[in-house]
Amino acid sequence: MTKIENEKQYEWAVARVEELLNTVPEDALPDHPRAIELELLSNLVADYSEEHYAL
Repeated sequence: MTKIENEKQYEWAVARVEELLNTVPEDALPDHPRAIELELLSNLVADYSEEHYAL
């Protein structure tokens, strides 16, 4: 799997996650294409955040 390499990618991914949160229904099936994208991007954002913004 890939990872976010820089701040520009991180900012794009965060914006895309926010878009997806507004379009993916809460009851979406796990195989729904946007639900898959949301999960993958959310994990990438979380990993980057933990590495670069940990308190």
